Amino acid sequence: MDKKRFEDLKESIIEAGKVMRGELKPSREFVFEIDPSEIKPPIETWAVCIETDDELLITGKIYPVKISSDAVWVRDEEGEATLCPKEFFLPIALPQKVKRKLANLAQTA
Repeated sequence: MDKKRFEDLKESIIEAGKVMRGELKPSREFVFEIDPSEIKPPIETWAVCIETDDELLITGKIYPVKISSDAVWVRDEEGEATLCPKEFFLPIALPQKVKRKLANLAQTA
Protein backbone atom coordinates (compact mmCIF):
# COMPACT_ATOMS: atom_id res chain seq x y z
CA MET A 1 0.00 0.00 0.00
CA ASP A 2 1.45 3.36 -0.96
CA LYS A 3 1.93 6.11 1.62
CA LYS A 4 -1.02 8.28 0.43
CA ARG A 5 -3.50 5.41 0.60
CA PHE A 6 -2.21 4.48 4.03
CA GLU A 7 -2.59 8.07 5.30
CA ASP A 8 -6.14 8.26 3.84
CA LEU A 9 -7.07 5.02 5.58
CA LYS A 10 -5.53 6.22 8.83
CA GLU A 11 -7.51 9.49 8.69
CA SER A 12 -10.69 7.55 7.99
CA ILE A 13 -10.14 5.35 11.04
CA ILE A 14 -9.43 8.37 13.25
CA GLU A 15 -12.60 10.06 11.97
CA ALA A 16 -14.65 6.90 12.64
CA GLY A 17 -13.36 6.83 16.22
CA LYS A 18 -14.45 10.44 16.74
CA VAL A 19 -17.90 9.66 15.32
CA MET A 20 -18.26 6.61 17.59
CA ARG A 21 -17.29 8.69 20.65
CA GLY A 22 -19.77 11.43 19.67
CA GLU A 23 -17.01 14.01 19.08
CA LEU A 24 -17.91 14.45 15.41
CA LYS A 25 -21.07 14.16 13.33
CA PRO A 26 -20.85 11.59 10.53
CA SER A 27 -20.15 13.00 7.09
CA ARG A 28 -23.04 10.94 5.68
CA GLU A 29 -25.89 8.82 6.97
CA PHE A 30 -28.03 6.12 5.42
CA VAL A 31 -31.65 5.55 6.33
CA PHE A 32 -33.34 2.24 5.66
CA GLU A 33 -37.10 1.99 5.91
CA ILE A 34 -38.14 -1.33 7.44
CA ASP A 35 -41.71 -2.55 7.62
CA PRO A 36 -42.17 -3.75 11.23
CA SER A 37 -44.47 -6.53 10.03
CA GLU A 38 -41.50 -8.06 8.19
CA ILE A 39 -39.48 -8.44 11.41
CA LYS A 40 -39.99 -11.88 12.88
CA PRO A 41 -39.17 -12.47 16.54
CA PRO A 42 -36.58 -15.16 17.25
CA ILE A 43 -37.85 -18.65 17.99
CA GLU A 44 -36.96 -19.91 21.48
CA THR A 45 -36.20 -23.62 21.50
CA TRP A 46 -33.59 -26.19 22.45
CA ALA A 47 -30.79 -27.15 20.09
CA VAL A 48 -27.76 -29.41 19.98
CA CYS A 49 -24.42 -27.75 19.30
CA ILE A 50 -22.99 -29.60 16.30
CA GLU A 51 -20.05 -27.30 15.55
CA THR A 52 -18.10 -24.56 17.31
CA ASP A 53 -15.19 -22.25 16.59
CA ASP A 54 -14.00 -21.88 20.20
CA GLU A 55 -13.98 -23.66 23.58
CA LEU A 56 -16.92 -21.68 24.97
CA LEU A 57 -19.50 -24.02 23.45
CA ILE A 58 -19.48 -27.80 23.78
CA THR A 59 -20.20 -29.93 20.72
CA GLY A 60 -23.00 -32.39 21.49
CA LYS A 61 -24.43 -30.35 24.36
CA ILE A 62 -28.09 -29.25 24.37
CA TYR A 63 -28.53 -25.47 24.80
CA PRO A 64 -31.57 -23.20 25.15
CA VAL A 65 -31.32 -20.94 22.08
CA LYS A 66 -33.10 -18.16 20.24
CA ILE A 67 -33.04 -18.75 16.50
CA SER A 68 -33.48 -15.77 14.16
CA SER A 69 -33.56 -15.80 10.39
CA ASP A 70 -29.77 -15.77 10.07
CA ALA A 71 -28.19 -16.59 13.45
CA VAL A 72 -28.56 -18.25 16.86
CA TRP A 73 -28.32 -16.52 20.24
CA VAL A 74 -26.96 -18.78 22.97
CA ARG A 75 -25.31 -18.45 26.39
CA ASP A 76 -21.81 -19.89 26.27
CA GLU A 77 -20.11 -21.87 29.05
CA GLU A 78 -19.07 -18.63 30.78
CA GLY A 79 -22.70 -17.41 30.78
CA GLU A 80 -22.13 -14.75 28.14
CA ALA A 81 -24.75 -14.25 25.43
CA THR A 82 -23.16 -14.91 22.07
CA LEU A 83 -24.29 -14.91 18.46
CA CYS A 84 -23.42 -17.96 16.36
CA PRO A 85 -24.08 -19.10 12.80
CA LYS A 86 -27.26 -21.18 12.42
CA GLU A 87 -25.14 -24.03 11.06
CA PHE A 88 -23.61 -24.52 14.54
CA PHE A 89 -26.91 -25.77 16.01
CA LEU A 90 -29.51 -28.41 15.25
CA PRO A 91 -32.93 -27.57 16.74
CA ILE A 92 -34.62 -30.49 18.46
CA ALA A 93 -38.27 -31.17 19.29
CA LEU A 94 -38.79 -32.23 22.89
CA PRO A 95 -41.89 -33.14 24.92
CA GLN A 96 -43.09 -30.37 27.29
CA LYS A 97 -42.10 -32.42 30.35
CA VAL A 98 -38.51 -32.68 29.10
CA LYS A 99 -38.42 -28.96 28.20
CA ARG A 100 -39.52 -28.01 31.72
CA LYS A 101 -36.91 -30.32 33.29
CA LEU A 102 -34.14 -28.89 31.08
CA ALA A 103 -35.26 -25.34 31.86
CA ASN A 104 -35.06 -26.07 35.59
CA LEU A 105 -31.63 -27.63 35.20
CA ALA A 106 -30.41 -24.65 33.11
CA GLN A 107 -31.52 -22.20 35.83
CA THR A 108 -29.68 -24.06 38.59
CA ALA A 109 -26.46 -24.42 36.60
